[in-house]
Amino acid sequence: MKVKLFFRKIGSFIVTKEILEDKKLSILLYKYFLIGLLIRLTLLPFFFQRDILSTYQRAAQTVFGGVLGADFQQFVTHIIHSAYLFAIKPFIPALENLSGILLNADSWASWIDFNNFQFVYRTLALFKFPYLILDIACMFLVMRLLYDTQPLKRLKVFKYWALNPLVIFVTYLFARHDIIGICVTIVALLLAKYRKKYWAIVVIAVAIAIRFFPIMILPLLIIYLARKKRDYIILFSIGIAGLIGIETFSHLYFGRSVIFSLLNTQHFDYMLSAKLDLIIHDAIFIFIVAYIILLLSFLHQKKKTFTLFLSYCGAVYLLYVSLCYFHPQYLMWAIPFIILIFVRKNSLYYYHLAQFCLLMLVLIYWGDLVTKFIFAPVDIRYALYSTGIIPIINRFYNPVKFVNIFRSVFTAVSLWMIYLIYRDNRDSQLADRGVGN
Repeated sequence: MKVKLFFRKIGSFIVTKEILEDKKLSILLYKYFLIGLLIRLTLLPFFFQRDILSTYQRAAQTVFGGVLGADFQQFVTHIIHSAYLFAIKPFIPALENLSGILLNADSWASWIDFNNFQFVYRTLALFKFPYLILDIACMFLVMRLLYDTQPLKRLKVFKYWALNPLVIFVTYLFARHDIIGICVTIVALLLAKYRKKYWAIVVIAVAIAIRFFPIMILPLLIIYLARKKRDYIILFSIGIAGLIGIETFSHLYFGRSVIFSLLNTQHFDYMLSAKLDLIIHDAIFIFIVAYIILLLSFLHQKKKTFTLFLSYCGAVYLLYVSLCYFHPQYLMWAIPFIILIFVRKNSLYYYHLAQFCLLMLVLIYWGDLVTKFIFAPVDIRYALYSTGIIPIINRFYNPVKFVNIFRSVFTAVSLWMIYLIYRDNRDSQLADRGVGN
């Protein structure tokens, strides 16, 4: 009896008491979870995009070669993967063969050898396994952000994550590690919800050290949590502590700046890619202008609710992919925020599905790397010798124009989603005022 009660308490903590004790809701939760898990486990061993191999190749330099700074610019993420690779060494068959493949400096040859590796499926499953665990954690964490007294809406949030095509594509087909930073960010949001302001900022600082993207919502989080003027200084100082720590370590250990190294990469230039050129050297970076307008808008909101804060965070990431050059994993940072709005504005969900479909068309211009090469572990001959999508399109139309037409539609849909979020917030505020009267 005590054991049963113990597991019931654990179940209530994980899925909430209201859902667990409602037979209909608990059955639906199991159904969504098992379907989502089945999809994930099916994709886990078979597909990958080159980046995950590069990630573990750098980790191999640390684990097998003793090179600590193999990934200087994403050092924390690199240490996480290195520690994990060290931990799973006993479970990797033919480890000597795999280490030789991972340490091969010829990226093309190592990619071919990895796809031909006898235990490639088992190795891929091991490589992506921590992403699966963190993805499952996100499923259960994200539904706690809102709708405390509405278990049905919480269950819908769970469904929108568990069955989200973008989450599945980025994490298990594209096989990117952004789920690590996203999971830590959701933990920070939960702490912010319960007004644990210093812990929330500390955790978001860790998330920033793992992946740079949470810095986009750091100012919004500070504005939401600050109650006095001094809070802005204290919270901002804590928020950038992760970056300062990494920068200090980088100077001491590597003798160079990681921040300025990142600022000089093409990835930071993505943020500046959309601009209006003026006279001589003057230019206006469109995303920066729009981002500052969003910050000022939130700053001047009289009633900064947690729901409003999350909506602004979602708008920031949607704005980024609308106006800047981006990689598919960047869009995933919007998911924890926009799925919360799907519950009360279902039309937004269908626009998100349109986003995903358009993204698949936009990715065509990345070429074989993100199209047929993803299937290389299943059939490397197909990946190498079948005709790519771009040459097929080129027979009928200019592939650059073809892709950019859909890129323009993607931007239009994303900006429209931002407007719908704004309108939803406005309607909610008007409704609250009406109730107050």
